[in-house]
Amino acid sequence: MNRILIGLFLLTTSFGIGQNKISENWTENDKAQYSKLKKLANYVYKKEKSEISKDSLFENYVYFDNVLNDTVTERRVRRIVAFDTLFYYFRKTVDSIGLENLDAKPVRFYKNHKIYEPFDEEKAELKTVGGEKMYAKDDNVFAYYRKEEPENPLGVLLFEPETDKLGAWIMISQGGYKYFLTFNLL
Repeated sequence: MNRILIGLFLLTTSFGIGQNKISENWTENDKAQYSKLKKLANYVYKKEKSEISKDSLFENYVYFDNVLNDTVTERRVRRIVAFDTLFYYFRKTVDSIGLENLDAKPVRFYKNHKIYEPFDEEKAELKTVGGEKMYAKDDNVFAYYRKEEPENPLGVLLFEPETDKLGAWIMISQGGYKYFLTFNLL
């Protein structure tokens, strides 16, 4: 019986240490964005579109402020309809992988993986018309993955830094450039 208790103690202690090691190099900003992501995933998991309130999404989880504040009603309505279509891909990912199997961490932890190339100034191959390298900073970007394959990220998520809300969940590769699809263009 003592061996079992000692074994359980060691197991729980090592598990706790492992969890701290996972986030020991995370900033407070990383932790806030991760928390928001977990809450969003829980909110949409296994729910029908009609069960998800856009008001709750935009108020708590998804950065949509510029669209909602747009004075051109037609453009605002058009972007909300487009949001419905594109948000399906986020929900589909969460539902298909499952909350218990899905996790994320800052993309900077994948500097040796292909997913990091758009964020690596040294590896940025293409240049803009002005001659500067085309890359994005890795701040506020998370890579998501299946827990059983953390070394193989599936995609990236962009967070708005001031609100910690999700700003984009789709990265498009077009004409050799990679960029986030976001609704909050000025």
